[in-house]
Amino acid sequence: MNLHDLNDRQREAVLQTEGPLLIVAGAGSGKTRAMTYRIAHLLQQGVSPYNILALTFTNKAAKEMLKRVEELTQGKAPDIWIGTFHAICVRILRRDIEKIGYQRSFTIYDDDDQQRVLKDLFKRFEIDEKQLSLREMKRIISDAKNKLMNADDWFAQTRRDRHSQTLHDIFSAYDIRLKSANALDFDDLLNKALQLLVDHPPVLQHYRQRFQYVHVDEYQDTNLAQYELVKLLTKESRNLCVVGDDDQSIYGWRGADIRNILEFNKDFPEAKVIKLEQNYRSTQTILDAANAVIKNNESRMDKSLWTDGKKGDKIRFAAAGDEREEAAWICEHVRRLRKNKVPLSEIAVLYRMHAQSRVLEEMFMRAGIPYRVYGGTRFYDRKEIKDALAYLRCLVNPDDEVALKRIINVPKRAIGDATVTVLEEQAQALNTTVYGALRDLPDSLGSRPRKCVESFVELMDGLNNKRQELPLGDFVKHLLDETGLIKQYEESTDEEMLSKRDNLLEFLGAVYEYEKLTENPTLEAYLENVALVTDLDMQEDAPQFVTLMTLHSAKGLEYRAVFIAGMEDGLLPSARAKLEENRLEEERRLCYVGITRAKEHLYLTRTRHRAIFNQASYNQPSPFLAEIPKELISDEYGNTMREHFGEYKPPKERVRPSQRQPKTSFGIPGMGQDPGEIPGVQKGFMPSVAAGMGEGAQIFEEGDQVLHRKFGAGRVISTSGKGAEARVSIMFTAYGEKEFSVAIAPIVKVE
Repeated sequence: MNLHDLNDRQREAVLQTEGPLLIVAGAGSGKTRAMTYRIAHLLQQGVSPYNILALTFTNKAAKEMLKRVEELTQGKAPDIWIGTFHAICVRILRRDIEKIGYQRSFTIYDDDDQQRVLKDLFKRFEIDEKQLSLREMKRIISDAKNKLMNADDWFAQTRRDRHSQTLHDIFSAYDIRLKSANALDFDDLLNKALQLLVDHPPVLQHYRQRFQYVHVDEYQDTNLAQYELVKLLTKESRNLCVVGDDDQSIYGWRGADIRNILEFNKDFPEAKVIKLEQNYRSTQTILDAANAVIKNNESRMDKSLWTDGKKGDKIRFAAAGDEREEAAWICEHVRRLRKNKVPLSEIAVLYRMHAQSRVLEEMFMRAGIPYRVYGGTRFYDRKEIKDALAYLRCLVNPDDEVALKRIINVPKRAIGDATVTVLEEQAQALNTTVYGALRDLPDSLGSRPRKCVESFVELMDGLNNKRQELPLGDFVKHLLDETGLIKQYEESTDEEMLSKRDNLLEFLGAVYEYEKLTENPTLEAYLENVALVTDLDMQEDAPQFVTLMTLHSAKGLEYRAVFIAGMEDGLLPSARAKLEENRLEEERRLCYVGITRAKEHLYLTRTRHRAIFNQASYNQPSPFLAEIPKELISDEYGNTMREHFGEYKPPKERVRPSQRQPKTSFGIPGMGQDPGEIPGVQKGFMPSVAAGMGEGAQIFEEGDQVLHRKFGAGRVISTSGKGAEARVSIMFTAYGEKEFSVAIAPIVKVE
């Protein structure tokens, strides 16, 4: 191992082996390298692997750290404990958990197991899931445990009203049920480990003597339980090395407390603080933008990223007219990156909310650009969207038993598996479908399930009648309301449930958009359209993908080119975050994380008008945009127009002003602009080039790149006719294939 492989600050951190140490590691500054070299250096100095503990937040990070240490020490680190907080706590509990009343063979309950327990308790306490969802109850319990509270502690901080008492009783019963099953949930793994160490000093002393050198990665993401565990283990040795970046603390909503890193010196006044500010990832232009944004946060440590690498290209920015133009602009620039030898695997599109992916996915599909959604499910594959589509499918084709079984008890209407089994047996006896059996129920079916099935049939009959009366969009809205698909989510305060509601509203917006753009919109045609858009089998086989993900999912990743979509006030920062200063600062950190994912190319987009959650809005730019110095941004409306859209060849004939179509408000360069305002197009000229031309004139050819005033960039796929009868078919990135009369169409050829 050669310490000369490190920069001065990294080397200083490695050599600081005794006492508390805070390594403030900026984005892309080589924090993992510093930590692994430090552990390897301790081993070289004679510290036993048995005495070293390293805590991470992901199994991937733990495996990577262990691999690097073994490479640096030629495999001399088998006894080091390197793992996630939860994995290390399990090892501690397996050894001594009987001291707090459990058996060492305890089971760890996952999310589904927890919900099954809560579901049974809801029945016992006669709780209506429409009033309190299982996930909401689970969130309450998890949030309390992350703050080291049991049911009684939690209740003491409430209003102590009847509702709080009910929640307390469920919470208490939940813990009792887990205890009787000799089971722990994930939050218990931390809490019970703490309980064991606090209640049994000999156990605590054993681990204090063993772990003389403790390391914590991503310290800014620790919650109260993790913070207390680390303090407890290192109280005597004081040999605690934590690595983190307060500017990348973006998980406050799930319990992370930024104060743990900001107030490290209060807990350890003798601590040494070393800042890693040299960046090995991004160009200086990107770093200057990131520094300019994050410096506006008050709750942070002063630092500024820099690189000895190249300055790099300016940041490209576009203010699109709407979300479809925004997506088209992104697709166009992805193509250009690909042409310039940037692999698709090195390109990412980031956004604040999952609902934003819907239009992006559709546009990438139409543009033939392979993509994958990371850290989330594709829009039309999400459960709540599949539920809505299943209702529509069942109305179009009642014989679709897959769709029927999916929705017959969604939302919950007391038609359980046993009832469905009876219906399947009846269908077989009558030689009909399950849907047919709904109208001829067997005598063996009890009165309550019979009533529920009859109510479902009445619901579906009513929907079928409304389907004949209402336009497509209005009908889907009626269906979402009538079935309760939206209502089941909108009454929750849980962020995940509200996100599902938002996705259903976004789905409704997609239906209305389809209705608006389609000449004869029918339910059957819409379902076919969705099936085609979501058929990603070919893309899954492609060797390269553009990655689509939320900004939260992007933390820890890096790409040569990064697009951040939706830089709008109300999206980034979110509308909810604007109500609290600390949440606004976390949103700014989220923006900072997005910017610092980019190595070479950064693209920022916003729209003037966006339809999301079925709500149309006219949006102001994100305040974070104004924090980026103007000189760092390439103006897509100015001097760089030719760079991205080519130089436009002016038409040969002047068209009278009365023939010009009015300007539109589209914001993408060349999309909706008066052609006379586009650099390279002479003022006063109309982009139609067919007027007055001879019978045999050849205007467009297959493969020509063109620009339409409204529909933007496209490619000619076929031509027909001559002179005044000439027509051209164009495939547009944003709007698919359209056909025009060459004589009057507002089209220019891109040379």
